[in-house]
Amino acid sequence: MKKLSVLSLAFVIIIMLAACGGNDEAEENENTEGDTSEQPAQQELEFADEEKLDEETPVVVVNGEEITGSDYNPIYTQVKSTMYQYGQDVSDLDMIKDQTVSILVEQALIQQDAESEGIEVTDEEVQEELDTIKETSGEEQYATLLEQLQLSEDEFKEQLTGELVTRKYMDSEFEVEVTDEEVQEYYDQLKEQNGEMGELEEVEGQIKDVLTNEKQSEQLRARIDELKEDAEVENVL
Repeated sequence: MKKLSVLSLAFVIIIMLAACGGNDEAEENENTEGDTSEQPAQQELEFADEEKLDEETPVVVVNGEEITGSDYNPIYTQVKSTMYQYGQDVSDLDMIKDQTVSILVEQALIQQDAESEGIEVTDEEVQEELDTIKETSGEEQYATLLEQLQLSEDEFKEQLTGELVTRKYMDSEFEVEVTDEEVQEYYDQLKEQNGEMGELEEVEGQIKDVLTNEKQSEQLRARIDELKEDAEVENVL
């Protein structure tokens, strides 16, 4: 499995894609003819009590900042839920734990570096983004997703705050240029996959956003690796 990492709005995207993926899969199953016995149903996702930590339990210390169970639990839930949504094996709990700790370390490093650069997010910005997500997904679907991921709205808002800081950090630290040629190439690829794509002018702005995010994410990955080299990280879980 590809290692999960904290990149621009990673967990917001995970949540939204999980919803879309579930809907698409349902539609595909409805339209699929043949012997369904060849496609065994995936077991229901479960979380044992021992998978969650006490909120005060130390997990990892990053440059002197202690990360505890209160931060660990929602990320663990999201990692396992995401793996489950994409048909991955979720029986290896140690692997899920390791990925969760890795994400927590990366989050802490980004937040610490962003803070040193004076980058912050206001409560108003978080609420505005939350309202947009609710409007896009619908209140009922939003509530269902939080339930599936075992997140309270306060926990989700905390995650969202971190992701918005990451977005600001990327915009502030990484200047990228997307050329017309790159946009055209990306559009041509999409056109091959979907002949019903609109004209380039209709989707050009969206394509530029996608390519900009990809380039910034690559630079963020490199920055995280640099920060890790100089960081003092102690896993105490």
